[in-house]
Amino acid sequence: MTVLIFVAFLFFAVLGNTAAQSSAPAYSIEGVVVDAVTGNPIPHAELSLEIQNDEITVAADNSGRFRFDHLEPGKYRLYAGALGYVRQGLDQHGAFFTGVVVGNGIDSEHVTFRLHPQAVIYGRVSDQNGEAVRNASVQLFSLPKRSTEHPSVLTQAQTNDLGEYRFAHLLAGKYCLVVQTQPWYIQAGITYVSEPNENATRPWDSFNTKMRSDPALDVVYPVTFYPGVTDERSAGELHLSEGEVEPANIQLRAVPAVHLRLSNLPSGDKNPPNFGVFQKVFSTLAMGLPVRFAQISPGEFELAGLPPGELTFTVNRNVEPGQSPRTIEANVSGGDTLDASKPLPSANVSGRVIVPEGFPEAAEATIMLLRDGDQNASARLNKDGTFSMAAVPVGTYTILVNVPGQPKYIRKVSASGARTSGRGLFIAATNDVHLAIVMGQAVGEIAGIATHDRHAVDGVMVLLVPESGETLDDESRMDQSDSDGSFLLGSIIPGKYRLLAIQDGWGLDWRNPSVLNPYLEKAQPLEIVPNEKRNLTVEVQSKRN
Repeated sequence: MTVLIFVAFLFFAVLGNTAAQSSAPAYSIEGVVVDAVTGNPIPHAELSLEIQNDEITVAADNSGRFRFDHLEPGKYRLYAGALGYVRQGLDQHGAFFTGVVVGNGIDSEHVTFRLHPQAVIYGRVSDQNGEAVRNASVQLFSLPKRSTEHPSVLTQAQTNDLGEYRFAHLLAGKYCLVVQTQPWYIQAGITYVSEPNENATRPWDSFNTKMRSDPALDVVYPVTFYPGVTDERSAGELHLSEGEVEPANIQLRAVPAVHLRLSNLPSGDKNPPNFGVFQKVFSTLAMGLPVRFAQISPGEFELAGLPPGELTFTVNRNVEPGQSPRTIEANVSGGDTLDASKPLPSANVSGRVIVPEGFPEAAEATIMLLRDGDQNASARLNKDGTFSMAAVPVGTYTILVNVPGQPKYIRKVSASGARTSGRGLFIAATNDVHLAIVMGQAVGEIAGIATHDRHAVDGVMVLLVPESGETLDDESRMDQSDSDGSFLLGSIIPGKYRLLAIQDGWGLDWRNPSVLNPYLEKAQPLEIVPNEKRNLTVEVQSKRN
């Protein structure tokens, strides 16, 4: 009996396992990896597939072919990389790429993955004597295609003992290099104090006053742009094609360090102020500069070891928690005196953020004013949504409100004492500014298919732009169609829009009205209301020459 029971158990176990195998997903993704320039297969490329927050990897064979088996119906992110190529998503354009859809009646077995050969920038940083400069910070900037945009920082590298650096895995494009470092032998002395204050009652009154140095060693390297210039308008551009290897040597020249007097600071503070010095590069990156300082008289400090040029100084007196630092901008050279009582023209900004009715109190919310991508001013919202920010420098800002919880957006901004446009705030005078910011919560969503002659088209740019043609950066939405032509545009602020899809449209300057307007003639007009989810089909337009 025992034997019969065991045989029966084994039979049903095998039967159950066979049934499980027969019901297992039978879909696959397969194709070939090729060079995007030559079209030749790339053997042994590594491919990865995201599956439920996990990743599985396969290697292509000698002919560049690959296959992922036993996949359930759905949409997958496919990546590939190989030695000498840029790792990327399928048909990637910036942050967008084509997802691979598998399921009944969907062809997912003829994928052509075009890998782009990597471009490389390498070089050596040296001083005026040709000696290697080690441990220098080399910043790599990507130069934009549009004149209205600023260069952006991609990455950085440190030079080795030979002064060498290297940037690999780059796409074709335009680049610029910026170097920041200090001579290893630098001795930035304090020059305006002849003797230390022996009668000082506070230790910091004589801080650094004994520092003396040889003027020949009191030098700095200015922030330097390739190939060796200190004016960003004269910076050289590196134009790289796919697979190109470009040498770029950079020579630094030491210059006498600048010594500044910073006067008219409060002299009764219990603690010394903190000083920050920055140089803005391409209106994008604020590079912090090393600085030494010492008090040279009541209310007066010396700042030493600075390069000449346009610099921004911040003075934080540490008087009250959360107090905004005082900001001073100046074009400095040796022996200048800056009046700390005359910071940048600024305005006091206050107001209220009005959240949707029935929404919880905004006690954990914050408001920020951004200028050139940096957080220049911020404040916590009170429970009733009110806020205040003191001494906000005159200038142009983008308003950002962060309210925890479900997605929210700025629906309307009105101001007294300043001008607004969308989320833009333009402070032109030192009078008080009051803001009223109305938040919206319910957003819309568009899911659809990009088609041409009734056939789904993958890899096209799908673009939703506001009908007004204004606030494009805030309200436009973009996606890339997947292998079945599907796309998804989410978090759409309610309003009137135009929907369009463009084949090979990724290089278009679509923010330029003269470029976009011809495509808008065939765009699909629509209006999105709060919480709306719409399914649409959009006809793909060919790229215009």
